[in-house]
Amino acid sequence: MEKILEEILYTLKELQSVKLQNQKQEKLTYSLEECAAISGIGRNTLLEETYKVNSTFPYFKVGRKIQVNKAMFEKWLQEMSKNHTELRGEQLKCVQ
Repeated sequence: MEKILEEILYTLKELQSVKLQNQKQEKLTYSLEECAAISGIGRNTLLEETYKVNSTFPYFKVGRKIQVNKAMFEKWLQEMSKNHTELRGEQLKCVQ
């Protein structure tokens, strides 16, 4: 009986170790909900981006689930911010 309990305890410790290692690994993709939480852009707005014809939004589908590449999403946000700033600058020049 004591030996069985020791084996169970050993197995539980191994499982806990594996779980901790998995938690330390970074995610490579986000869900739309995670993208919305990270960026502050609404989930519906992001969903609209996935349905636009010429959208540059970096998503892909796995079955019915929409996934977004983490690195590409961060780059997309930077590009959108840069383009918006440039467009705003051009609009301001026209007003002056």
